[in-house]
Amino acid sequence: MHCVQQTSKGTVIGFVGSVLLAISAWLASPWGLGFAGRSNPLAIRWAHTLPAVIGAVFLFAGWLKVRGVGQKQAWRIFAIWVLPLLFCPPLLSKDIWAYLEQGWIVLKGHNPYTTPLSTIGGPFQFGVDRYWKFTTTVYPPLALQIQAAMVAISGANPLLSAFAMRLPGVLAVIGIGACLPRIAQTADQPPGHALWLGILNPLVIVHFIGGGHNDSWGIALGVLGIWIAVRWKRAWLAGCVAVGLAMAVKQPLGLMLVAVALVGVAAPEETPPRDAWRIVFPQALWRLPVGLVGVIVGFAIPTVTSGWGLGWATASGSPQSAGSQSIVHTLAAAVDMFTSVSLGGAVTVLTPIFLAIGVAGIIWVGWHQGATRPIACTAWALIIFAFAYPSLQPWYVLWGGVLLGAIRLSTTALRWVIAGVAALLSTNVFLDYAGFPIPVGQGIAIALALLVANRAKKTRAFERTE
Repeated sequence: MHCVQQTSKGTVIGFVGSVLLAISAWLASPWGLGFAGRSNPLAIRWAHTLPAVIGAVFLFAGWLKVRGVGQKQAWRIFAIWVLPLLFCPPLLSKDIWAYLEQGWIVLKGHNPYTTPLSTIGGPFQFGVDRYWKFTTTVYPPLALQIQAAMVAISGANPLLSAFAMRLPGVLAVIGIGACLPRIAQTADQPPGHALWLGILNPLVIVHFIGGGHNDSWGIALGVLGIWIAVRWKRAWLAGCVAVGLAMAVKQPLGLMLVAVALVGVAAPEETPPRDAWRIVFPQALWRLPVGLVGVIVGFAIPTVTSGWGLGWATASGSPQSAGSQSIVHTLAAAVDMFTSVSLGGAVTVLTPIFLAIGVAGIIWVGWHQGATRPIACTAWALIIFAFAYPSLQPWYVLWGGVLLGAIRLSTTALRWVIAGVAALLSTNVFLDYAGFPIPVGQGIAIALALLVANRAKKTRAFERTE
């Protein structure tokens, strides 16, 4: 039985971390010391960084201490931890300002796929990151419609709009948490464990609540689709429509189709892959194409009603142009630092190599888990895609990461998942606030992951508790 005293202590520690992170967000804003960036004087960079580092450490430590909580306890802790982050400027990212600028463009009656950001004036262009200024948006229409709604309800006041942009994120995480326990039952996982990894995860707290990233909205719709397929097996096609709506927020989430289409016909887990696919293939042969039609329908609903079409496909903005934490960018930055090859040239060479590795990894996971554990297959496939893609931010890993608590993980896998959370939690602090070069920040993150994993192995601290 989980120690009540340790849970209380962990809750307090995590709350202190959340408060410190909120303080860092205020300091790294126009209402504090100004936006974070490498061009700031060293003293300002460390004024941004210090409370963020301590806050992230406290939140991570609190998260470890509350491991093993029950379902009701998890929700109480979630409410306590997110409270300080509801009313502070965007944390560790300026993406909210781009969202609000896009919402402003929509409210003013412009086509967001032909009207670049920061070109029509307005209250939000001051905060748009330089990577996105004067580019057209890459987001599908449902994301833009939600952004416009938040600008409208907040009266286009910059600070109030930033607060309002957290509303869909909070609702999305609550929706994810409402679905995860039922999904976890398919793998005999405790609901508290699913919520511990799914909504109390520091990456979720920091990036979906503090950073307000729109990925949470799409993930919630995709997880809803999986929940529908688990809860009502005959309604799985409705789950595919929900996945299509998820794609209308973030395109890669279409991979959740695999879980929705196959979870109701999966072979027993102990079945060898070859035998499992012999059982499942006749069903997969028609369910995947029919499910794809459902996804297209879901995607088409906001696309058609918006009247903007598929303009995002030819947008001038590109995630690859932004500061990225991908393996491709990290290696390319190292090549740029130590050789005469440019960053762009190295990225061009490395991108197809890692995409091919990613495709091979997804095929491997699909063969070994697609027919027996389609939810696990989907979770790992999305994580592999996030790491193989030439653009990566820590919250991209949550596309599949929120499902990890609802699937069966070995002790070793869980240990490395937790180590990965520690690493990804550190990167934005060191890169965006402290201004470290990408290879340096990523090197620290890798060293941190190895340290946490090694410590866990020695202490057996991360073994599953039921």
